[in-house]
Amino acid sequence: MRKLLLCFLSVLVLLLTGCGDDAGSGDGESTEPTSITGVAVGGEFGSAPEVDIDTPVSVEETTVETLTEGDGEQITKGDTVIVNYAGLNARSGAEFDSSYVRGQPAAFVTTGVIPGLAEALEGQTVGSRVVAAVPPADGFGAEGNPDAEIEGEDTLVFVVDLISRQLPEATGAATELPETLPQLQLDDTGEPTEFVATEKTQPAPEKLVAEVVIEGDGPEIEAGQTMVAHYVGQIFPDGEVFDSSWETGQPAPFQIGAGQVIPCWDKGLVGKTVGSRVILVCPPAEGYGKQGNPQINVTGKTTLIFAIDILAAY
Repeated sequence: MRKLLLCFLSVLVLLLTGCGDDAGSGDGESTEPTSITGVAVGGEFGSAPEVDIDTPVSVEETTVETLTEGDGEQITKGDTVIVNYAGLNARSGAEFDSSYVRGQPAAFVTTGVIPGLAEALEGQTVGSRVVAAVPPADGFGAEGNPDAEIEGEDTLVFVVDLISRQLPEATGAATELPETLPQLQLDDTGEPTEFVATEKTQPAPEKLVAEVVIEGDGPEIEAGQTMVAHYVGQIFPDGEVFDSSWETGQPAPFQIGAGQVIPCWDKGLVGKTVGSRVILVCPPAEGYGKQGNPQINVTGKTTLIFAIDILAAY
């Protein structure tokens, strides 16, 4: 449903795939020295950093400095984090990857990146900017990464802004779903699977319904933000399940409140809080409209129902 539900879907899943250039190198005039010999960094959290490297720089072990300490949650091993980052080759000073250049933060699991970057992230707090120098042993090893023009003896430098920690599931105060709606079913692990109609289920509503069954205590979703969510989508009241991120095991990012998803998501999710589980019932006009979506057996008269866990927003 990622391609079916929205026009926008852009998330980085491979950390180090950029091409080498020197866009991140500075002239030293607006940077400050760090504890890493030969590396100076300038700029504020949230903006593309200016990095000046007195090339070549080499370290024997991963070295990390917290440039700005945030006051958010602490990142632990195995967490999924939302970050902006720049990666530079300390031999040449060339920037080989940058989410700032792409204009899209990255989401990844700390156990799924190179060891030196994981060491730089774990133990930090959301809102922090960190710089790390990573030796080959904690990077790409003796083989390097030819696609990024990284040789086997190259030290790497990363500047990372920790934007948020992605929740594994909705968490917060729970309330019962009204009995007039189909009831959400959970598997043995507590993950939503489908909706089932009961004898008390009412006919499909004519207007959008948005029910919060778990209210998270995170920030409110703002129009234009990217929201990361787990979801299941089904034909109302208990028809075909046409998509489920829980089945794939991978939450998905969506830009909300910007016309990039079906209208009921834009209208029903803006203003909801991170950590919440929201049930949306979407009449045809708030779903795929008169044209429907034949690929998922949705006609112009089909009402949809979703369960959505809001895991992060940025």
